[in-house]
Amino acid sequence: MRQLVSLLGISIPLVSSAAGLFQNLKLHGNVFLDFRPRWEYVDIENDGLKTANAITSRIQFGQNLQFSKQFSTYFELTAVVPIYAHYSPLKEGYEFVADEADFRATQYYIDYAWNWINLKLGRQVINLDNQRFIGSVNWRQMPQTFDAARVDFSPYRGIRATVAYIVSRQGVLKSLSTQPFDYKPFNHSWLVHLSFEPLKGVKTSLYSYNWKMNSDTYGVNISGNLPYGGLKFGYWGEYAHQIVHNSNSGIWDTANYYHLKLSLNTDWGNLKPFGAIGFEHLGKHFITPLATLHKFNGWADVFLKYTANTDTYGLNDAYVYAGISHQRFGKFEAAFHRFTAPEDFPQGGNKFGNEVDLLWSKKVFKNTSLLVKYAKYNADSEASQAGVGDKDTTKFWVMLNFKFGASF
Repeated sequence: MRQLVSLLGISIPLVSSAAGLFQNLKLHGNVFLDFRPRWEYVDIENDGLKTANAITSRIQFGQNLQFSKQFSTYFELTAVVPIYAHYSPLKEGYEFVADEADFRATQYYIDYAWNWINLKLGRQVINLDNQRFIGSVNWRQMPQTFDAARVDFSPYRGIRATVAYIVSRQGVLKSLSTQPFDYKPFNHSWLVHLSFEPLKGVKTSLYSYNWKMNSDTYGVNISGNLPYGGLKFGYWGEYAHQIVHNSNSGIWDTANYYHLKLSLNTDWGNLKPFGAIGFEHLGKHFITPLATLHKFNGWADVFLKYTANTDTYGLNDAYVYAGISHQRFGKFEAAFHRFTAPEDFPQGGNKFGNEVDLLWSKKVFKNTSLLVKYAKYNADSEASQAGVGDKDTTKFWVMLNFKFGASF
């Protein structure tokens, strides 16, 4: 009897607290609709396939519900609709474009914040640092998301720790997705990420990514900006060590990675020139399978599958880019990449080729933006020894993005 009274004594205040919570509940949130039609052109010389012309559209709906200051939910649906499907995998004999017909709940999670702890549970986007190791691949029409439990700790200003446990990957293609908790690559994976600011304007990250049946990566990066008058000098330095145990490719090895970049930005009112020079090195067999790879090593994506899966000879990317942003005329950008291998190919030589990338983007209306992008990769004759990056590739995109949102 005493135990029953004791239990009731505990239960009554709990019920009272819960009732008070719902009594004071004021539900609010926001919704958005994203409509993104795009034409993608792909031509690869001497590979026996026809030029791809892919007109597709992303239709995405998202809704956030805020139940209290601490508790919220988010739900997102994404549909990819092929409009003109002269491309593989939808039509045989054509070049490949990684956008297939699909309809998916891309995100659904609960979010709970308490003091300096934030818990997110469910299907979600995970973007860390510059997305070199894990990202949403948002350039593709169907984004990459993860079924995961994530906890963020921010005990002091400028310090943030993230711990996440991934139970499945939902890739940009159906073939890349996994069922939760199956014994497949990337399921049952841990990631740990710590960022802090040792000095004002200087950011440092330490990370450990344990991709099951794939690789373990440990690294550090440091970045910052040094303002001087109307100029802003930026820098990025990163180093990572990887233990590769890729069960799909059968590769077992260790490899190193580093990336150095210096940038310059200016602000002349409506006119904002910018530029950078950098060097990225992926040692032999160093792989980044969950990265937003389109951001790196040229927009032609010649080395996308290579750096995601095998990286047989490694990759060096020496690059430079420059551009200008204007409030009225939009953003113009040009980049040049020179690709080599850290190790020679079997029959000699280590030159892959070079690439030129061009971009123009502009906000047309309040909720509408336009992007035009071009990539031209020129293979070096030595790349034929590697069987990678040995074909000239041309890609071209025209994309509109309509985004509308409302709050309630």
